[in-house]
Amino acid sequence: MMSPDQARDRLHTLLDGTFEAIKPVVTYREGWPRVTENDQPAGTANVALERYVMTKVSTAKYGALLGLVERRWKSLGYVIESVNADPVMPAVFARASDGSALNLRVGYPGNITIGAVVNPVRATTSPFGPEPPQPTLPNGNPDILPSVDDPFWSH
Repeated sequence: MMSPDQARDRLHTLLDGTFEAIKPVVTYREGWPRVTENDQPAGTANVALERYVMTKVSTAKYGALLGLVERRWKSLGYVIESVNADPVMPAVFARASDGSALNLRVGYPGNITIGAVVNPVRATTSPFGPEPPQPTLPNGNPDILPSVDDPFWSH
């Protein structure tokens, strides 16, 4: 069973490895770890962490991005569990034998989230402390919309 610090380190390792595969590099903003208690075994939890791609990625480049990420995950021993091939909102989900999982999801309007999940972690209340204020849009929604232009990814 991992400690919260071990879980955070593992999540960062998984996400760093994913982002290292993306060339040219994209800009991202990191979320805050989320803890979800498991029913079985009691007293354990999953920890998830998401990174929001702030680089604008054109619809025409979604396939290239997903291909880079999927190849990296497979090279690390992850099994691709499902793929949503929707050309506007594609997604890919992968899992390793140790129970960790990775995902890439494209939402509307072009916001891209790459996430990781690890387990088991001892279930505790707020093991990472209080969530710091996150950037928001003028309407109060979280600022996860891509705003950085890139000569390769954005065109």
